[in-house]
Amino acid sequence: MNEEKLFKYLSFLKAECARHSYDGHIDEDEINQFNIEIRRFKTYVIESELISDSFKQEIYKVDFNLDETRHNRTQPKFLMWLIGGDIGKQHTEQENRKYRFQKLSNDIESLEFRLKAM
Repeated sequence: MNEEKLFKYLSFLKAECARHSYDGHIDEDEINQFNIEIRRFKTYVIESELISDSFKQEIYKVDFNLDETRHNRTQPKFLMWLIGGDIGKQHTEQENRKYRFQKLSNDIESLEFRLKAM
């Protein structure tokens, strides 16, 4: 992978984050598919001899982990739990997933700017 393909791949990952976070519902399959794509991207970066080590170091700094226990932004509100129970929990879960995808999209965009500045 050369630097041009690296930037195209980063744009693709950013677009996928936006697509998943803006469609209103993110299920486990979408998260798993995106995790597969992230692993593929990391493999290409590791195996590439055309990407400089400084680029690789910047890429390694980005937290691509979409694990639900690490990024929960909101906790279920007591009123939502009291009124909706499972519905409130599902709503909070979807909000947290959208937040994680939006955060990753912002992190990738920031990474693109840092790499272009190098």
